[in-house]
Amino acid sequence: MRRVRTLLAAALLAVILTPLAIRAQAPAPPGLSPENASLFREVFGMVLKEYVDPKSPADVVKGAVAGLVESAGPECAYVPPDQVAAYRALRAAGPALPLYVTKGQDFARVLAVFPGTDPAVRVGDALRFVDGRSTYDLTYPQVLEALRGAEGEPVRCSFLKAETWQTHAVTLQRQLPPAASVSPLPGGAAALLIPALEAAVPGDLAPRLAAVRGAVLVDLRGCASEDDEAALSWLGLLTGDGEGLFDQGQGPKRPHPVRGAGLLRGRTIRVLVDGTTARAGEILAAGLAKSGATLVGGPTFGWAPRFEDLPLNNGGLLRLLTGFYADAGGAPIQQRPLQPVIALEAGETEAPAAFRARALRAAAPASPAAPVPDPKHARPTPRG
Repeated sequence: MRRVRTLLAAALLAVILTPLAIRAQAPAPPGLSPENASLFREVFGMVLKEYVDPKSPADVVKGAVAGLVESAGPECAYVPPDQVAAYRALRAAGPALPLYVTKGQDFARVLAVFPGTDPAVRVGDALRFVDGRSTYDLTYPQVLEALRGAEGEPVRCSFLKAETWQTHAVTLQRQLPPAASVSPLPGGAAALLIPALEAAVPGDLAPRLAAVRGAVLVDLRGCASEDDEAALSWLGLLTGDGEGLFDQGQGPKRPHPVRGAGLLRGRTIRVLVDGTTARAGEILAAGLAKSGATLVGGPTFGWAPRFEDLPLNNGGLLRLLTGFYADAGGAPIQQRPLQPVIALEAGETEAPAAFRARALRAAAPASPAAPVPDPKHARPTPRG
């Protein structure tokens, strides 16, 4: 069936994307040419007549649509009507395997792992099997559903090492996404650890941050959530009301203003990032940098997409990549890692708290980290 989807995907591309482009207020792509229509009819007929197993026309068309959307880019998917409810239920944070993954046209791959996860699971590993179920032919929403389950439930997973192509099996336990926490640092400073944006904001976060007398280090390493709305909510919570960020696809720039309490307004902030800071984690990092914080650490993953769920007439929907969020300078974060102002790596035996303290006091090449301005008195930032 995968081969069927591949053969038919190109022929259906113009039909599917035309209404989407109109919706995005961009010029419509060329319609389905007679040559492509002829190719589709020819392949469609061959599949129904010659394929080893009988296929209904509806199944062939659905397979072609699924292959078309999958070929549009990573994490894009066609969600059939009978799977829409389960897909929407994934928005609520629930117990899942302790890692973030992405999914293209082969196996799911690890973007980041939660603190305390078996060290055998490394960033870049391919997740081949989840409890005996291969991720190869699953869509991205189906992979996320496979990761979900009961809290504390042990799950046997098979990974393919990125460096050696060796397969190894690990038993992981499903857990709730880890919540943010505040850890004291020397000199009255503190580190705000945010490993998962989708976790509920702790009720004591505001008083704990209010008690901090020094600078604050926001640690976004391992933060690879896909929830861009959660990133914008966190941005408003930390920096207060402001213009936020924008994303851009085929159409005009789309602004995403933020609202919130501004728990770190007026504070000196540094943001610790590395290659495991991805997707919504990069959106939050870019927003903090735009508000005056200084990025420290290593280059981020370099991919901050915006996905939209576009309804279809049959009751299903398309999960489609429609834009990329921009960095503080207005450039899209699309295969463009955020570059820290202060490059820093943790020592092999360096304790996490010691590295965070060093990240906070490391000298900047030009000037020290600037405090986040109060939006009520800040000069407006031009839109890039």
